Amino acid sequence: MTTSKRITWYERQKLRKSSPFFRLLERSFGFRVLLASAIAFLLLAGVNRFENCYSRKYSSNCLSTNFWKIISISNVESFSIVTAALVYLLESGKRKQQEHQEALELIMEAKEMGIVLGLARIKALETLSQDGLWQDGWDLGGINLEQLDVPHSRWRGANFSRTVLRRANFYHTDLTGANFTDADLTGANLGFADLTDADLTGANLTDANLAGANLTRTKLDLKP
Repeated sequence: MTTSKRITWYERQKLRKSSPFFRLLERSFGFRVLLASAIAFLLLAGVNRFENCYSRKYSSNCLSTNFWKIISISNVESFSIVTAALVYLLESGKRKQQEHQEALELIMEAKEMGIVLGLARIKALETLSQDGLWQDGWDLGGINLEQLDVPHSRWRGANFSRTVLRRANFYHTDLTGANFTDADLTGANLGFADLTDADLTGANLTDANLAGANLTRTKLDLKP
């Protein structure tokens, strides 16, 4: 159940925002279209050069043909398709943000409706965690999150009171101040987790892995 630390989507976004180029790419749809068009032109120009040289059996002047010949009626469809595909790729950041928004809405709706067990909610929580978004202060008490897989994530002050977390994976996770009172952590992986000031009073830790966990000021008044 252990996994190695990797750079997350959120961490990559922070690095990208330090670059003027990527900030412009993020903010301007027109710039993304212009960039996609330029890349499409270069790709088609490369294909044109290859076909031209191949047909001339790579003669010495095969690279001297007019680049602008690729801008023709016959190439409009190819140019449009390649440009559209590149715009789609450049829009991946926007789609990821929309995915996060939909995940948040699903989690909130499940809470408001009082849903105890929901596989879609578990998947939404895993998606947000894997992308590096913090879950500090979340209230997930009294629901079923069996086999939740969120290693290397952050849940400071989160409420898991009475939550079913059997075989959940919290490996190397920041759980500072989290509330696990009366939670079912049977078989859970808490290896190298930071449980500083966490409350595990009454939690079921049967077969749970706490190897390397930081238990500074952790409350561990377990049930007999």
